[in-house]
Amino acid sequence: MADLPPLSTQNTRGSVSSVPMHEVDPSPVDDDGPEGPEYGTNPADIDASKLPASSHTTTNWLGLTPARTLHILSAVQKYSVVPFSAYLTMHYTNTALVPLFTRSAREADKYLLLTRPYYQSFPLEPLLIFVPVVTHVASGIALRLYRRRITARRHGAETLSQRRKMRSKIPWPKFSWTSAAGYALYPMFVAHVLSMRIIPKKIDGSSASVGLRYFAHGIAQDPYVGMAGYTLFVCVASYHVVSGAAKFLRLSAEYIIGGGDEGQRRRKWRGRIVNGVAAALASAWIAGGLGVVGTSGRGTGWEASHWDKIYRAMPVIGRLF
Repeated sequence: MADLPPLSTQNTRGSVSSVPMHEVDPSPVDDDGPEGPEYGTNPADIDASKLPASSHTTTNWLGLTPARTLHILSAVQKYSVVPFSAYLTMHYTNTALVPLFTRSAREADKYLLLTRPYYQSFPLEPLLIFVPVVTHVASGIALRLYRRRITARRHGAETLSQRRKMRSKIPWPKFSWTSAAGYALYPMFVAHVLSMRIIPKKIDGSSASVGLRYFAHGIAQDPYVGMAGYTLFVCVASYHVVSGAAKFLRLSAEYIIGGGDEGQRRRKWRGRIVNGVAAALASAWIAGGLGVVGTSGRGTGWEASHWDKIYRAMPVIGRLF
């Protein structure tokens, strides 16, 4: 039998690490880059292998595992836009395409007033517009918070007190351009609803007097501010809608499979196509909404006086009237 080497009498405990554990920055078991793991946009794209093991075993107060909760929130955010897309199609037709064809704000207003009662009546208005939009935004915020919580668990922060201590070291989920446009769009959407629906209804009891000529009257009061604000609103909305629809239909660049120069080239061209469609949508909206309606001028007579009264009741914008 071969002789075994003699045991060392040197104390090796200090050689394990000279740095106390509390000085070591927390890091996940798997390296996902500085901004955390990737999460799919569609519910079916969620990679269960990228979730911590506790996401499949632990349950919350609803009896759902974190993996299941993430899947449900993604599905709610994705499919909540389906009812709103029906309304948006009608609204885009009335405010962009019809003015382009009629070349008259007064004539286009007739089509708007004919179709508007269908989606401004109860219960269609809340079901087509308000509930879907609020659900879409709320589920998006909940997804960001929940994904960060999962990332915190990957760093070893299981409890609320641990997450608070490691708050500055736990990365937030990455912002896509589509998400960023959506968050920027929401306050503009709220302002649009206030000026076109809520405040007129508060003053008149309905928004029957609000149409394309009412919009033109507001633009004419300060064309530079009005046109700049409307252009920004339309561009952000067009990009968010088109890029979001591309993700919804799995047509965006992230769904192109393939590596190397060929895959990179295809993804680049797919991104250009999506951006081109968004630009075309925004251009038609600006041409119809501003080129035709926005340049039709102020109202006259009692209509103009009444519209001024409505605009004066609006926060910030009312100072212009």
